[in-house]
Amino acid sequence: MDGPTGRLHEVDPPTVRLRTVANDTVRVGPARPGPEVQGSKGSGDQGLHDGIALSLASVIGSVAGLLSWVIATRLVDTAQVGQASQVVSAFILVAGAAQLNLGVGIMRWLPAAGRWTGRLVWSSLLLIMPLSGLLGLVYVLFLPDLARTAAGDGPVGWGVLLIVLATAGWGVFVVHDFTLVAIGKPWWAVWRNALFAVVRIGLMIALGLMGLGAQGIVLSWVGPIVVWVVIGSLVLLVLTRRVSRNAGGGVLPSRADAFRFLGPTSLGHIGSTVLFNQVTVLATERFGDATGAKFFMVWQAVTVVDITATFFMNSLAVGVAREPHRAAELAAATRRRLLMFFLPMLAVGALVAEPALRLVFGPEYAEAADVLRILMLGLAFRLVVVHELGVLQSAGKAWAYARLQLVSTVLVMVVVIVVPVGAGNVEALVPVAIGYVVVQAACAVAVLFFPGRRRADAEVRSP
Repeated sequence: MDGPTGRLHEVDPPTVRLRTVANDTVRVGPARPGPEVQGSKGSGDQGLHDGIALSLASVIGSVAGLLSWVIATRLVDTAQVGQASQVVSAFILVAGAAQLNLGVGIMRWLPAAGRWTGRLVWSSLLLIMPLSGLLGLVYVLFLPDLARTAAGDGPVGWGVLLIVLATAGWGVFVVHDFTLVAIGKPWWAVWRNALFAVVRIGLMIALGLMGLGAQGIVLSWVGPIVVWVVIGSLVLLVLTRRVSRNAGGGVLPSRADAFRFLGPTSLGHIGSTVLFNQVTVLATERFGDATGAKFFMVWQAVTVVDITATFFMNSLAVGVAREPHRAAELAAATRRRLLMFFLPMLAVGALVAEPALRLVFGPEYAEAADVLRILMLGLAFRLVVVHELGVLQSAGKAWAYARLQLVSTVLVMVVVIVVPVGAGNVEALVPVAIGYVVVQAACAVAVLFFPGRRRADAEVRSP
C-alpha cells in the first residue's frame, strides 16, 4: 500500500504490519483466527461442509419461494398474485444489487481478520443496509404502484416504509449466511433459512385466509425479514466478539484492495441478478403472456440450480483464505464435488421434467418439458463456468470474474431477443433453450482452453 501512513513494515516471521483502516493505524500481527473460525475438522471436510451448507441454504430459500407462490395461487386471485410478485421481485433485485458482493468479500477476508473480525463484519453490514434501504426508497418513488400494493387499504406511506424495510433487511439477509460460514458456523445458516421458510409460508397462509390479498403476501415477507435480521445481527454481534477476543493479531484489507475486488465483482453479481430476473421478462414480452408463463416456470429450475451451484462454489473463497498455499488442491476438490453433486441432479431433472411440471403446475405447463430438458443440458456446461467463477473470486481476479459473468449474461439475453417468435407457442421456446446451450457450451470451452487465471491455482493474492 502506497503512502507514508499506509506503508507495510515487515519483519521476520511472524509478520507484523501497520495498516491504515478508517483513518486509524491498526497494528496487526499474523492472521491467527480463533477456534470458531478454524473449526475442529480437517480443512477438506470443512470446505465440504461449507459448500453443502451454503447450497442447502440456497435450495431451501429457492424451493420455499417457489412453494409459496404455488400456495399463493390457491389463496389469492391471479391479479393480486401478480401485483405481490412485482413487489417481492423489486426488493430482491434492488437488495441483491446493493450487496456489492460483500458476502464473498467477507468470506475472503474474515479468516485473516483475527481481532478485527467484528469491525470487518459490522462495517460491511452497516454499509449494505442503509444503501439497500436508500435504493429501495428511490425505486419505489419511481414506481409508486408498488407502494400501493404493499399498503393495501392503508396510506401509501405505509407501503413505502414496508418496501424500504424489506429492501434494507434483504440486503444483509444473505450476507448473514456468508458470515456464519466464514466464522465456522455453516449449518446455522441452513437452520435459519429453514425456519425462515416455515414461518414465512405459514404467515402467508394465515394472512391469505384473512383476505388480505396482495398485501398479505408482501407482509408475509417483510415481517420475517425484519425479525430474522434483528435476531441474526444480535447473534453475529456475540459470535464476532468471541472470535475477536480469542484471536491474536489479524489483518484487514485496505480500502484500495477492497475496491479492486468489490467493484468488478459487483458488476458481475449484478449481471447474474439481471440474468435470473430479466430473461423471463423478455420472453414474456416477445412470446406472449401464456408462453411466457410456461417459460417462467421452467426458468425457475435453471435459476435454482445455478444459484445453488454458485453458493457451493462461493465456499471456496473462505477455504482458500484459510489455506492459500492449497489453492490448487482446494479448487480441484471443489470441482469434483460440484460435478458429483449436480450432474446426477440434472440427469434426474431431465428424466422427470414432464411429470414434475404436470404435478406441480398443471398439464398446460407440462408442454414445456422438452424446453426444460434442453436447459438442463445447458446447465451441465454452465457448471464448468460456475466453477471458474468461484476460482476467480477466491483468487481475487475480479475483472476476469466480471468479464466471464457479464459475457455469459449478455449472450443469453441476446439469444432471447433475436430468436424468431414464430407461432408464439411453447415450441417457439425450443430455439431459446438451444441458444442457452450454445452460449454455455461456448463459455465452457473458453474457460477450458483460455482460462482467465493462469496463476490462480498456484498463487492467491491475499488482502
